[in-house]
Amino acid sequence: MSVKTKSQAAESYKNADQDKRDELIKDYLPLVRRVVHRLAGRLPSEVDIKEMLNSGIIGLVDALEKYDPQHETNFSTYAQFRIRGAILDSFRSQDWAPRSLRHKSHQLSNAYLKLEKELGRPAEDNEVAKEMGLTIDELHKMMSDVSGVVILSFEELGFGHGEERFIADEWLPSGQADPLNDLLEGEKVGIIARALDRLPEKERLVISLYFYEELNLKEIGEIIGVTESRASQIRSRALLRLKSYLKRAV
Repeated sequence: MSVKTKSQAAESYKNADQDKRDELIKDYLPLVRRVVHRLAGRLPSEVDIKEMLNSGIIGLVDALEKYDPQHETNFSTYAQFRIRGAILDSFRSQDWAPRSLRHKSHQLSNAYLKLEKELGRPAEDNEVAKEMGLTIDELHKMMSDVSGVVILSFEELGFGHGEERFIADEWLPSGQADPLNDLLEGEKVGIIARALDRLPEKERLVISLYFYEELNLKEIGEIIGVTESRASQIRSRALLRLKSYLKRAV
C-alpha cells in the first residue's frame, strides 16, 4: 500500500468497520515494531518487549483515532510520537525502577549540578565522591546501578536516538516537507547541541558514539580504550549532566 493510500486509510479509520480497522492496524505493525526495537536497544535488559509491543499498539490505535490530516503531519510520523509516548507512559505507570535507584539518580544529578555551579566547570569524579561522602569505587558502582534509570529518564525528556526524528523511507516519500520534523531538527536539536558542548570531551564522544553512531558500550569501550563497564559509567555520568542541562533548557 502506498504512503498516500495509507494516509487516506488512516483518515477513514474512525468510520471503518472492525474488519477494516483490524486490517489497518496490521498494516502499521511494522512501524510499531521498529519504534519498539529502537527504544528497547537503549533500555535496561529487564524491560519486557512483549509489554512494549502491547503498549505500542495501544499508541497506534490512539493515533488512528485522533489523527486529523488538517492539523497533523504525515500519519506515520504522527503515529511514532503516539507509539513512543504510550510505551514510556507504561513504564511510568509500572514504576519498574525501585525508588532507591531513582533516589540515587537524583542524588548524583544534584551533586554534579551543585559542584558545577560552584566550580564553574564540569565536576570530576573525585570531587563528586567527596561531596557525596563516597569512595571513587562506590561512586562508580552507583553510576552503574542507576544506568537504566538515567537512560529512561533521558528518553522521557524527548531526546533519544530519535525515532521521533527519523523518517522511514517506506512511510514518507523523498523530499516531502515535514513541519514536525523541522521543529525537532531546529529547536530541540539546537538545545541538545548546546548541552553537548558543555560536556567534557570524552563524555561528549561517548554520547555521540552511543546515540548518533548507535554503537554499543563494548564497541565504545574499545574505541576510547576502556572496559565496557567503564564506558557505561561514563555514559551515565554524561547523561546525568545532560539531564540537568536539558531540564533547565526545556
